[in-house]
Amino acid sequence: MIYIIFTNKLFHYLKEKVIIMRKITLLVLLFAVVGNIKAAHYEYIPLVRDGVEWGYSQQLFGKSYYRNLIQADTIVNNIAYKKFYTFKSCSETADENLAFIRESGKQVYITFNKLLMPVESLCDREYLIYDFGVKEGETITRFDWITQKSVSSTISKIDTVEIANTLRQRFWTGDKVLWIEGIGVEDGDLLRPGCSTDVSGLDTQDKLVYVKGPDGNIEYETSDAVNDPCYSGIEEVDRDDDIVIIRNGRNLEIAVNDTKFRMIELVDISGRMVWCEYLDGRGKIVLSTADYPRGIYVIVLSSNEDRITRRVIF
Repeated sequence: MIYIIFTNKLFHYLKEKVIIMRKITLLVLLFAVVGNIKAAHYEYIPLVRDGVEWGYSQQLFGKSYYRNLIQADTIVNNIAYKKFYTFKSCSETADENLAFIRESGKQVYITFNKLLMPVESLCDREYLIYDFGVKEGETITRFDWITQKSVSSTISKIDTVEIANTLRQRFWTGDKVLWIEGIGVEDGDLLRPGCSTDVSGLDTQDKLVYVKGPDGNIEYETSDAVNDPCYSGIEEVDRDDDIVIIRNGRNLEIAVNDTKFRMIELVDISGRMVWCEYLDGRGKIVLSTADYPRGIYVIVLSSNEDRITRRVIF
């Protein structure tokens, strides 16, 4: 009899322990779920943050990689901006400070560096390029600085996407993503959001490859990132060794260091060839820029089996 009573008490004790353990397990799971919800809590991420770097690929003149970087404060026309660099190498230099950028009230504005872009209309005022406060159904108009046109898009949908353990708002026009909060554009030029051939007449065929946050952590990357030597750290031949460009007043002195290249071209930003010359074994060419409008051009060096490009501004 005593044995039966002891066995029953032991059974009830163990049953209560199992119930308690189940409750503890449920609480742990509940806290884990709440923790995940908290981790995905939405908080606005600005686009303009000091130290953010974007890596892009460009297809228009043969595939290559370049970077954009926001770095350091400055004052332009009595307004506070951050410096915006665009460069092909793995680090920026002072002469690659293309523009100045600022964000206010979720709106992003740019104005250009008159030393690199001596076009009065681009330097004497600022232009709206992003509005992350726009609402669904509203139409946003911004400026395409290359074509000098205003471009309008109606926001068809706004949803959220998780990037780097944070929720970012994603803005759609029609069935395409126009831009992503804190990221910018996945397709196209960061400073020309949504300006493709169907709306402004020039698509540079740029693709976002990675975004590196101010803390150095990668916030966004694609499978193409490993092909960018500045991202992957994999060494490649420095193609700039084949061509050296020196600015001398209104002339560009172009030194070609490899005799395999047969022709050199100057192409404007629309892709139109405006000058070309056969090298015929010559290692140096002098190009006068006096007859060409100021702006962005691409020098193309080509042989039967190779083709390299170098962007210049004059």
